[in-house]
Formats: sequence, structure tokens, C-alpha cells
Amino acid sequence: MEVIVGKMAGFCPGVEGAIKKARTALETRDRVYCLGEIVHNKQVVNSLEKEGMITVESLDEVPNNSSVLIRAHGEPETTYKKAESKNLELLDATCGKVFSIHKKVEREKEDSFIIVLGKKNHPEVIGTKGFAGENSFVIETEDDILDAYMKYEITDLGRVYVVGQTTISSSYFDILAKEIEKEFYEAEVCIDKTICNATEIRQKETLEMSKKFHTMIIIGGKNSSNTKELYKIAENNCQKVYLIETVEEIKDIEFTGIENIGIMAGASTPKESINEVKEYLENL
Repeated sequence: MEVIVGKMAGFCPGVEGAIKKARTALETRDRVYCLGEIVHNKQVVNSLEKEGMITVESLDEVPNNSSVLIRAHGEPETTYKKAESKNLELLDATCGKVFSIHKKVEREKEDSFIIVLGKKNHPEVIGTKGFAGENSFVIETEDDILDAYMKYEITDLGRVYVVGQTTISSSYFDILAKEIEKEFYEAEVCIDKTICNATEIRQKETLEMSKKFHTMIIIGGKNSSNTKELYKIAENNCQKVYLIETVEEIKDIEFTGIENIGIMAGASTPKESINEVKEYLENL
């Protein structure tokens, strides 16, 4: 059996940077609080919690004068203000790409109606929306476009600035952007395709692999947006696709007679998890 691992499988630079920052902080502090799961991967979260990281959902759970890590997804502007009021040491590990989007929407919100394309409840989208101000709207599906237009209509803005969650499907971004341009035909519409390059390349590689291989295994957190996107892409082109978090999940699957298997992993998946799956399949 031939087992091929995608070149882009595993940690993206933003995730790698956040984990490195967390480990460095834990070397010199008894405890570090992390606002939300540092990445959507249980194995990584559990490993850091053993080293002293405490995952919380709100700054209300953090004692004054503590150290708090802002994960790669980023946070809304209100989080920074609240942290200051509690005299918290902020260890900001916001992904550089996400940070750039925050700066862009902050700059554009004075003269533009901001539209964020992505999942409404995703932490990255919540963070970006927080910097975009009141005259903004999150579009997750085509059904949301009319609601966005109705909100835009009551403003006196003539410009619409569109950004996207860094990990959404590139093709879906294009579909939504095209529909927005149609609906907002009276406005000056600026489309800024802010999908992360690593995400786009990973999605393209998954598409190519899923057309070649009989079976694909996608490794990553079940709550990871970018991992689920890879699964959807593979599912549309491949006979059999499995979405797993660890090697244990494939030990009851029969792979006899399969000539080749492709492996791709999400941006929050550690190399150890990928290697364990690869080695297990090669040893069958």
C-alpha cells in the first residue's frame, strides 16, 4: 500500500507561532490562562494544560494581574480593553494574517460598510467583527446577503468593503463575493480576498490528491473549521474519506486491497498525529 502525506499537512505558521509563544510563557510563569482553546485540537490542548496552561472562555474567569494568551484566532477590540481594566499581562499570539485583517477593517470602517464572509460563531470572525464597528455584517450563506443589504441601506455609506475568514473555502468566498457585487450594485464594492495563502494551497492540494487516490484520510479536530473544509473537498472527489483526530479511529477500518491512500491534515494538527497514522497504514 502506498501512503502519501500532503506537503501542506499540519501546523500553519500562525498555529505554530501561538504554541511556541505558549510554551515559552509557561517556562517562566507558574500558570498562563488561554482565552478559548489555543487550537482546535484536543491533543495539543491537553499537552499544554499538562504544562500549566488553563483554558477559559471569558476574562471573567481570570484573576486580576494574571497572564493571558490571545490565541491565533484573535479577539475583538473589547477584549483588549477589558484586559487592561483587570491589569492582565496579554501574550498576543494573534495570527499575523488575522491581525492584518483587524487593521484593515479598523481603517475602512469610517467610510465603508464592512462585510465579513465566514461562520458567524467562529472565534476569528467574532474577533474581526469586533474591530469592524456597528456598520458591519457577517455573511455565512447566500441567504444572509439580503439581510446585509437591508442593514447597509439604512446607513449613509456609499462603499462596501468585503473581507473573509482566513480558513473558509476559496471557491465559496468567490461565490458569495459575486452575489454581493450583484446585490450591492449601487455601491462601490471592494472585495479583499483575505483567505490565508497556506489555507488556499492546502485546499488545492487536497483537491488534487482526492482526484488521484481511492481513499483519503483527513486528520484534525472535529471542531476545526479548516479541517472540515478539507473533508468536504475530499468527499466530493474521492470514493472513501475518513475524518479522524487520532490513529485509534482507523484501527477498526478494513484497508485490504486498497493500493493507495492520501493523508491531509488541518492547520491545527501536530506532526506526531500525522506520523502515527502514516506509520500505522504502512505497517498493515
